[in-house]
Amino acid sequence: MNFTKGILLGSGAALFAVAGAQAADLPSRKSAPVEYVKVCSAYGAGFFFIPGTDTCLKMGGFVRIEYDNRANVTTNAAAGNAQSTSGWYTRGVISADARTSTPYGTVQAYIQARAVQSGSGTMDQDTHGSIEAAYIRFAGFTFGQARQPYAFMSSWGYMSNWWTGWPNGVRQLSYTHTFGGGLSATVSVQDSSSNASGHGYSNNTLPQAWDENGPVYIGAVNYDQSWGRLQAMAAWTQEQTNLNAIGGDGYAVGVGAAFNLPMLGKGDSIEFTANYWDGLAKLGIGNANLSTPSSGSWGPVAPLSSISVSTSEGWSVGAQLQHYFTPEWRAVVFGAYADMDLNNGTTDTATATSAGAQLVWSPARQFDIGVQALYVRAERKSATASRNTESDNIGMKLRVERRF
Repeated sequence: MNFTKGILLGSGAALFAVAGAQAADLPSRKSAPVEYVKVCSAYGAGFFFIPGTDTCLKMGGFVRIEYDNRANVTTNAAAGNAQSTSGWYTRGVISADARTSTPYGTVQAYIQARAVQSGSGTMDQDTHGSIEAAYIRFAGFTFGQARQPYAFMSSWGYMSNWWTGWPNGVRQLSYTHTFGGGLSATVSVQDSSSNASGHGYSNNTLPQAWDENGPVYIGAVNYDQSWGRLQAMAAWTQEQTNLNAIGGDGYAVGVGAAFNLPMLGKGDSIEFTANYWDGLAKLGIGNANLSTPSSGSWGPVAPLSSISVSTSEGWSVGAQLQHYFTPEWRAVVFGAYADMDLNNGTTDTATATSAGAQLVWSPARQFDIGVQALYVRAERKSATASRNTESDNIGMKLRVERRF
């Protein structure tokens, strides 16, 4: 019996050995190597290496839904009829940030594009796609459409402010030098037809090209520390024949200061800005035409019926405070004032005063549900009584936004 078991076991082992040898002789197909996406930690969270390259990429964007309601309460016949309108507004934004390390520093390519759909009654009437930013940065230089270096204040408010930094960007060639210790300086040459610069002359028959209006030159010095930041800025453009209503060169100067307030709450801060301009009105008030609320620029510069301030001389001040009650709840209060001589062939003057407040709930990271109210009073004073205008405006905006 044992002899028989031995023969069977030996035969089975031989068969497995032969089968294994034959299998080893058969051709085999190896799986293609898997190329995993690797995290790139050199530039902060969210970056990853584009497979097969040494370029790091970060994708992002946001979805924003808004409902707004506004009432224009006038106090005399010259200002027009009172109105109250409301509507819905939606915006979707996609951004891409690509960076590559070189022996001369990091080269960055950034683009941010948006699509907008809004109703006829909204404050910001818009229904199209546009480029908010598209630039290349290398060795301190910025080429393309990027944030205005002149701007200082943070864009906390929902409604237009003259300190928002022009989210559509400014076409520019800029250079920033970092001295160390938080001190840096930027010089910039900008396209005067960009939405942040130039005289903003309201006559649409005037060419708005670089070679017609000439460039705008910007300079800004920044000082950043743990307690806050300071900025001094200036802008100048040479007199242009097509904009001779000014009768001289256009310029603007400004200062800004921001202070962190950890004694009030984590993340709290307060910001101030002051500007003076002659001709470069958009750098002082953000909008070169104090028009109706539906112009898309209804904010601290209030609706005055078709008053062009493109050749104005004036000054403005603004302040805003952000306070965190808890990590989920925060509030913003802000106010601004502008005073200007219109310089439009008359002795007319105009003022605009604004005050507002905002409350935001963030139930999850990068997800906000907020509401903001804004009051604006605008006045035009003239030696011609029929041009005198007073306008009180109240606006409310509800916003739901998810960033990613």
